Amino acid sequence: MTKLALVTGASAGIGLETCALFARKGYRVVALSRQPSGVESADLEMTLDLESFEKIEGLADTLETEIAVAERVILVNNSGYGQFGALRDLSEAMWQKQFSTHVFGPIKLAAVCLRLCEQHGVPLRVIAVSSVLSIAPQKMKGAYCAAKSAMNAAHDSFWFDEQGSKSLESVSLVLPGPVATRFREHALAALQPLLGRASAVHREKYKAMEAALAPGASIKPFTASALDVAEKIYRAAEVGRPKPRYLVTPQTYIAAFVTRFMPHSVQRRILR
Repeated sequence: MTKLALVTGASAGIGLETCALFARKGYRVVALSRQPSGVESADLEMTLDLESFEKIEGLADTLETEIAVAERVILVNNSGYGQFGALRDLSEAMWQKQFSTHVFGPIKLAAVCLRLCEQHGVPLRVIAVSSVLSIAPQKMKGAYCAAKSAMNAAHDSFWFDEQGSKSLESVSLVLPGPVATRFREHALAALQPLLGRASAVHREKYKAMEAALAPGASIKPFTASALDVAEKIYRAAEVGRPKPRYLVTPQTYIAAFVTRFMPHSVQRRILR
């Protein structure tokens, strides 16, 4: 029997590095993504649509085949993208996709995996990749901040809900700050539909955001690598007593300190 890692958002960035790291450590790796792209380190690739509970449930038979012979299962809920823009400008579909990707779909997948693990007596650890913006919101990024904050709350609640489970060992959240991936490229693509109809009062903010996301824009100080994040994920998978939170990058440690110890009025002045 081998350990099994199920990694979502596996086609690039943090997900791709996580697949490679777990494979090097001897795990059997199942890579899940919207558009499978040939993840070399994966033993199996599956198509995952986080916007459809029906399609997530449709993966159960294949997942059961993998889980039934596993020593332990690690589910890494890593899929994500940033829908930026002023909240007044976002469409219902933009909100829905942002929350389906970060909250509804990941929790449904965790529920399916837990059910299968319980049926076969296999221990499960759930690790979700959140963001510093889940605890320290910023202007023009409200939908992403809200979805990541909800991701935190939903995964914590999932842990509390399933305290009686004999399979669920832990639920952990990994909170990185800026990471050197294609996140900005995808965020810019998601922003494009708003640029032509942006509210006039926010026009300058959109210009600044478009410039910050553009190819060749300067990299923020202390930007982490995808491997830095993958190593925190692996730590949560292997340590004897996983922590509820794993922080990556100095920005996240600073934000955690500010939001824990400073009054909200002060936080708003610092974080704006």
